[in-house]
Amino acid sequence: MTPSHMTNRYHATVAGSKLSDLRRASDKDLQTWAHDPNCIEMEECANVLAERLREPDKRAAERRAALDAEQDRLSERRQELQDNPFNPRTEVSADAIHIASRIVKHLWIIFVLLPFVAVVLWAILAALK
Repeated sequence: MTPSHMTNRYHATVAGSKLSDLRRASDKDLQTWAHDPNCIEMEECANVLAERLREPDKRAAERRAALDAEQDRLSERRQELQDNPFNPRTEVSADAIHIASRIVKHLWIIFVLLPFVAVVLWAILAALK
């Protein structure tokens, strides 16, 4: 006969997929699974959690480096925009693009769609007579 804790065994799931990537799980989930005797992947969760706890400084340094790179990129872009503002001689504004697209759409309706609908209606009326 199997013990009662053997019948309630479960897999650790991360975003609906079983054991596909325990590294995506939160530290809290990993700690829960690592200490739960009913979790089938108890040892794997404990290993992943131990690996995370061994290298917190490395992850923090990577996050700081990514944030610094993002800040540098944003400051470069800001400086570029301050040095080279919108030049109306060589660039087309978003407003002009919007207005031109609306004009083209309305001209298409007037010169293509409206005549097509008129011809179809004329053909239907001619067929009914």
